[in-house]
Amino acid sequence: MPFNFSLLKSLAVATLCVTGGAIQAGPIAETAAKIEQQAAAGDTEGALKSAQVLFGQVWEMSTAIGFTQALLVDQPASGFGIYNPRASDVYKPGEKIIIYAEPFGFAYGSPGEGLYSMGFHVDLKVISENGELLGDIPNLTELDLVSRYPNREFQANLTYTLDGIEPGKYLLQTTLRDKNSDRTGSFETKIEIAG
Repeated sequence: MPFNFSLLKSLAVATLCVTGGAIQAGPIAETAAKIEQQAAAGDTEGALKSAQVLFGQVWEMSTAIGFTQALLVDQPASGFGIYNPRASDVYKPGEKIIIYAEPFGFAYGSPGEGLYSMGFHVDLKVISENGELLGDIPNLTELDLVSRYPNREFQANLTYTLDGIEPGKYLLQTTLRDKNSDRTGSFETKIEIAG
């Protein structure tokens, strides 16, 4: 599939700062212009590298962890985007609840030797249908990835088992706390435990 340079241009235009009726170009607009120039000159490789820079500039503007996906799945994903959504949110008592999530906006650590580390502390809250907080479990687990590239794709495979919980409908609130910054983000998943 060809790279969509017009999408990057639209992204840059959408992030321009408007002050007093005048548009002020900033680093994002400058990078987008560079991409346009490189693409027009036939320098696809240079344009792609500049597009990665542009993506990183927008990424760094994040003040919180966001999620492009967060859904129930049949089994843990074998890679980023390689998952099968679960057809139902109904579980048998004691059945494993598997969630796949794609966080964005996280920061990077430097463990040395040219490596990048990405990671999260995971907190879970279990809330009843009427809004009662039944469980608040900080630091339930951790997610980690070390790479020679500052990956923007991070697959979060989470497995919860709610042993001893009564049949009914529940809300699972998952919070990821970035290990390399003060950014956090949460998402909610509705489930039902069958009677």
